[in-house]
Amino acid sequence: MRLLLLLVVVFAMVFWFLRPPPRPLPTEGVRLKGVEFYLFPEEEGVEWRFTAQEMVEEGGVFRIQGGLKGERYVEDRLDLRLFAPEVAVEPGDNLRAPFARVEILKGCFRLQLSAPGRGEVLIRQKEGFFAPWVRIEAPNLRGEAQGFRSDFGMERIEAESPRFEFPAGGTFGPCTVEGGSS
Repeated sequence: MRLLLLLVVVFAMVFWFLRPPPRPLPTEGVRLKGVEFYLFPEEEGVEWRFTAQEMVEEGGVFRIQGGLKGERYVEDRLDLRLFAPEVAVEPGDNLRAPFARVEILKGCFRLQLSAPGRGEVLIRQKEGFFAPWVRIEAPNLRGEAQGFRSDFGMERIEAESPRFEFPAGGTFGPCTVEGGSS
């Protein structure tokens, strides 16, 4: 009986030492589902609020993706809305998206910043929007341009090859941005 018990113990030890090592856990970053994400950039009184299906952290960059909606508040007042398939929050709190749609309440601006295959959109917290292409719709302005740059209030605009229309003495129509004003 002792010999049988000794053989069982020896067999168990051999089996234990010869088994393959455990596989390491995946080294992916953090993955959160059904998120609300708040971003507080250095700008005084500015806050971004995002909702999305998922947020993934990879190497210090946060990707917010799936059903993404972002809102920018200045001094607790909604300033603009951002819709994109995903947004990467880079070091320095700048945002990068493959393309985006933006609604700016003051002025009733709707911007289509870039499009699939046209290059990425960069949103710099201290400067505004940078896009390789833009389509703008507002009660007093319509058109598109290349190489677009603008501050968040659309007060300083730079663009290459602009093709804009301004209605003579009138508007294209009423404001269609929810909560917006001309």
